[in-house]
Amino acid sequence: MPCSWVAHAATLFNAQPEIDIGIHLALTSEWDAVKWRPLTQAPSLVDEQGDFLPMVMPREGDVRPCLADVDWSIDEIANEFRAQISLGVAMFRSVSHVSSHMLKHFKDFDPKVGEVVCDLCHEFGLADDAYGYGLPRFEGYPKFLRNAAFRTAGFMDHLAGLSRGTYIFIDHPAVNSPELEATGHEGYEDVAADRSTCLETLVSVALKRKIDDLGIELISYRDL
Repeated sequence: MPCSWVAHAATLFNAQPEIDIGIHLALTSEWDAVKWRPLTQAPSLVDEQGDFLPMVMPREGDVRPCLADVDWSIDEIANEFRAQISLGVAMFRSVSHVSSHMLKHFKDFDPKVGEVVCDLCHEFGLADDAYGYGLPRFEGYPKFLRNAAFRTAGFMDHLAGLSRGTYIFIDHPAVNSPELEATGHEGYEDVAADRSTCLETLVSVALKRKIDDLGIELISYRDL
């Protein structure tokens, strides 16, 4: 909800209310050239420019600042999450759930933050993220190569190996553009190639045919 294109997203999705919408709770702004800030006054959650920090928790080989290393305020996090959810349900017609940006669930960052998310979901009548509560993730394809044909073949192979159950697939499909080409950070400079080939994979006719042949049912969070 803090990001710059959210109003355009609402225009697109409100015209298609059958599409399920989730509020992706964010406390970080990870890209070098594209930044966003909290919706609330939250001085403990931002850098000297007023932007969210790049990461929630440390990552091996990544020296950028993270929220875990600062004296963050649980009250500021609670206010910010409330603002993001309130704005989301006001702008989007088909909100059913929340999810967590850059980690499985905010309870893994700190149990107190997980309790905040849980309480807000109960208050707003939204589902808490099933992935964060144990729904197994279907990886789909290896991270490399960033090639649609390779990814589609890998996706179909992995689908054929699934056992009976309910899985979640998580990725970031996107149309390539100059804006996407400018998005990235050290260690992840090929965002455009990654996300545009994800989109090509997910709209593949061959992949859809494979899903149908295997008898796999595609569901949304609302169905879950």
